Amino acid sequence: MKEKLLYVGKFLFLILLFAILFSYAMFQGGFVSWFLFYAFLPFLIYMTALLLYPLSDWKVTRRPSKRLVEAGDSVVIELEAHRSFPFPLYYMTIEESFPDTLQREDRAREKFVSWDEPVVERTMKQVLFPWFQKTFRLRYRLEHVPRGDHHFGSVRVRTGDFFGFVRKEWEIDSEGQFLVYPSKRKVSFSLHSRAFEQGATASRSFKEKQSNMVAGLREYAPGDRMSWVDWKATARKNKMMTKEFEQEKSSESFLILNGITNEGPSVKFEGAIEFAYSLLHTLSRQSQDLSFLSIGNERRLVPAIHSERQREMIRYHLAKLQPDETGDFPKEIAKEHTSLPKQAVLMIVSATFDSGIKESLLRLAPYCKQLLFFVVTPEEEWTFENQKLAKELRDRGVYVKALTEKEWAHAEMEVKA
Repeated sequence: MKEKLLYVGKFLFLILLFAILFSYAMFQGGFVSWFLFYAFLPFLIYMTALLLYPLSDWKVTRRPSKRLVEAGDSVVIELEAHRSFPFPLYYMTIEESFPDTLQREDRAREKFVSWDEPVVERTMKQVLFPWFQKTFRLRYRLEHVPRGDHHFGSVRVRTGDFFGFVRKEWEIDSEGQFLVYPSKRKVSFSLHSRAFEQGATASRSFKEKQSNMVAGLREYAPGDRMSWVDWKATARKNKMMTKEFEQEKSSESFLILNGITNEGPSVKFEGAIEFAYSLLHTLSRQSQDLSFLSIGNERRLVPAIHSERQREMIRYHLAKLQPDETGDFPKEIAKEHTSLPKQAVLMIVSATFDSGIKESLLRLAPYCKQLLFFVVTPEEEWTFENQKLAKELRDRGVYVKALTEKEWAHAEMEVKA
């Protein structure tokens, strides 16, 4: 209401000023009075037209410089403004509004030193001189973008006349969105089995090696090597058949990400997502029968990962995943017990560790060929009590690894279980 009254007041003032100058020229006469009238007339007309010009005529779109953005990267946003009527504007100020999800920075490895993500106040304000231009573009850079689904809001534009008498402001609805995927790092992962039975071989490694013991034949699957193809069986059955090795029988594995933490968003939670994604990226591209399960706000199960589409589905899920602050991991994992394969290698990545999780792992251990538990934690939080819980698990055959700042400092993380 106040803005409308101010707008009407300025409009009436311009009309009054025009009437005063015109009356002065009419009654005074002479060169000077008419010169003043005609000298001010263009400015009066422009200010009046600027008052009537709708800034809602502007439309704004955003485009990121690259489609694939990972946490910690820098990205350039191109902002394009367009209007249908080329009204002359002396200047225009454009101010971007950033969502709360972008008001922090992901410093890649550095965040695992301080275990803190700096809170920043991102701003972008630029002054342009469009005059009669109908379209213009500007670019700005976002540094150290955090993982997540980021939705932009409106863009605020301001303009005015030469003297600052007329000032206009408008918020342009311009919804934009870009997704930042979790970053990944190299993981050297080798696993040695404890059991030897049908379908379970001893001292097997997750490295890309195959046993010479052929157990049977199966249809070709993406990722199989050409050297595994049985050409005689292929010709006989008229479809691509590959040899199935003993190691393949014993390499069924299941990766679980615990998305439940009462701490909310934290570097530990980001580290759990990053490590889970790195582990999955490494193992799924090898000849492993790997499945993935995410427990938390949004349950996501992806069995038998073999295709790029499945990997993309998991990466998309991890990009948008937020911590579940109200869930209970022991209860949720108990619900999943029947869906977990028997005698598989079970890997669990978590940002929390307590006695409840320990008891859940002890109940799972007898049904797994091997159980591995990874917890992301600062060195100072890996207390004597936590180490005691970890020792109890190790005594029962569960592999436990605390991913502290020492592990995150290396370019390649190494796991030997």
